[in-house]
Amino acid sequence: MEKVRCVEVDVRSTRGENKKIPLQCVSAARAGLLLRRDHQEHLKRAVRECGFRYLRFHGLFQKDLGVYRETADGEAVYSWLYADQVYDFLLEIGLRPFVVFDFMPEALAGGEKTVYWEKANVSLPSSCEKWERLIFETVRHFTERYGRREVEQWYFEVWNEPDNPPFFDGGFEDYCRLYRAAASAVKRVCETYRVGGPAVAGRADWVEGLIRYCADNGVPIDFVSAHSYASVPFAENGGTACRVPGLPCWEPGPSWELGNQRYDPRGLTRAVEEIRAAVSRSPMPELAVHFTEWGLSWDYWDPLRDSYHAASFLLSRLHEAAHGIASVSYCEVSDIFEEDGPPTEEFHGGFGLLNAHGIRKPAYFAYRFLTQLGKTLVETRDSRSIACTENGSLQVLFWDDSVRQDAENKAYYSAEHPALPAGSVRVSAAGLSPGRYLLRVYAVGYERNDAVTMYRRMKRGSSLTREQLALLDSVSGGAPYAEQFLTVPETDAPCVLWETQMRENDVFLLVVQPY
Repeated sequence: MEKVRCVEVDVRSTRGENKKIPLQCVSAARAGLLLRRDHQEHLKRAVRECGFRYLRFHGLFQKDLGVYRETADGEAVYSWLYADQVYDFLLEIGLRPFVVFDFMPEALAGGEKTVYWEKANVSLPSSCEKWERLIFETVRHFTERYGRREVEQWYFEVWNEPDNPPFFDGGFEDYCRLYRAAASAVKRVCETYRVGGPAVAGRADWVEGLIRYCADNGVPIDFVSAHSYASVPFAENGGTACRVPGLPCWEPGPSWELGNQRYDPRGLTRAVEEIRAAVSRSPMPELAVHFTEWGLSWDYWDPLRDSYHAASFLLSRLHEAAHGIASVSYCEVSDIFEEDGPPTEEFHGGFGLLNAHGIRKPAYFAYRFLTQLGKTLVETRDSRSIACTENGSLQVLFWDDSVRQDAENKAYYSAEHPALPAGSVRVSAAGLSPGRYLLRVYAVGYERNDAVTMYRRMKRGSSLTREQLALLDSVSGGAPYAEQFLTVPETDAPCVLWETQMRENDVFLLVVQPY
């Protein structure tokens, strides 16, 4: 006899406020790309449908925004024209910036080391005094334009992955000096503004070290930040790490060695535990922790991110790891990203929740479903489910998380894997007020809001027609999977809301509303 998975909910057993922590922040490449109309449209869709409230992006001081340059005599020249357009747009659509002070302006760079396709400079400043002045003038401008009360709700993060050699041409002590200058400049403008770092790529010792440096030297710090990805080099899983064939180098000379990746179910959880432990050991054990980059893989070309598997993977990791941290920022909102140049095809395994044409990937629906949950958490004993209530309605999100991966990501997720049966599920609820309800069921999984499977079947040649792109957009539109009416009788017995056959990595959202 088939075992039935039971998701049992009692709306009277509440667990407090649903803070929707994972939904606060998302990343969006570099500042210059935010001037593009297509990228702006992607952000509007994500804010409207996924509830993001903060946006983190790189490159405020890169050449395409033109914030900083110098005269022949070395005098600073500031221009806020393009930066203002970026920040004005974000605030207009309901996003607040998670400001990153990273990548050195060419005129201020003390070296020539660069990274990425756009040649972002990762050198130390030629003058720490000029660096501090740049931060001061930038934050002062934000304050003058948007007001202190608005900017008090922003975050200021100093640099990006300074513990990762491609992104910082210096060591820990160099970073501390860079951080001290920037943090002091922020606080000179307004003492209540929030500043932190070090946005490490995994080095928990850097987090603890920065806190101790700040405590010992009277340097302000309001939060710490770190990054984590849910894939590890395949060699760690018994395979053989190797260069990805044909992957372009970020800069001339020896390339950063990219190993083939394999999904790691505990990647985020382990990183959160390590960073929290480092903070607990420090002189400031109560500091807020933000994971300002997180994703399924750090490889620019990883088909896992396009796959239907991604939605359930994201939900499982956020559900188990997001407690005790202030935010988790998914990297990225869109495939308009360009670390290694513009995308070469419609679905290339890019970082985005949306592809470069704005088509929703399965991963997108993990966030879309989470934001549809109500304000109050309700007890559910099923480890792969979340239940909430709001204004007499009930939302139940549940999923299957099956990992059968027997090869590295590129080999495994580039192939089509029809979802295998994963048993049946019965969802029941007790404590609902008697009456008539409308049940809407939303779903994502294999061939459900699964644009990439259809894409692989239709792809001929190097690109798709506009009609084909429109079809892909329509099949990933998120329309209800099923609708039906329910009548809840006057009884204390649980009412069965929905029964269904699950498949591997299926995700369902039930929305029950009084009718």
